[in-house]
Amino acid sequence: MDPNKIILETRTEARKSKDGNAETCFLAIADSDGQASVRTLVLRDMIDNRYTLFINETSPKWQLLSQNSHYELLLWYPTQQKQFRINGSCHLLPHDEVSDKWQGRPDGSKYMDVLYQSHPQSSVIASRAELESRIHKIKIESVIKSMSPPMEVRGVELIANKIEVLDLNNTDRLHDRQVFTLENKQWTSEVLIP
Repeated sequence: MDPNKIILETRTEARKSKDGNAETCFLAIADSDGQASVRTLVLRDMIDNRYTLFINETSPKWQLLSQNSHYELLLWYPTQQKQFRINGSCHLLPHDEVSDKWQGRPDGSKYMDVLYQSHPQSSVIASRAELESRIHKIKIESVIKSMSPPMEVRGVELIANKIEVLDLNNTDRLHDRQVFTLENKQWTSEVLIP
């Protein structure tokens, strides 16, 4: 069984249930000293065992991911009581592919990408009002629908080769936990003690 199909079906049901996590994921990365960092991101696309995220080069998470391609992606859908832990490799998407996908992003995300060119992500700003003022200025100066994404916008595909599935739906509290491993283009599974 392909665990990616389980994820896709679960995410579809989570969307129907208006699950607050249906569009997000949690990305864990460690720096060269082993210091862990976890961030919430929008899961842009999911095709087969490829999970697409957009990250801006000005972001600290980009620095970590580009230095160390090891990651763990966590998907948690509370309405479905299912968790997925995904491990594998990371690959950059070509800029033309990023450009096509960028056009489908919400305008607010595009405005932020423009802002990051002059004010890097996670940098300090005086106040929320100043942030809103800078975004307003970008809205006035830019025709967002005809814009290309800034070169700092990067698309990454996280390629899964190990997926752990935790299903908390059993009423007897004996949770169903399995680990799936991709070897020679075939998924194998093992049951784990929860």
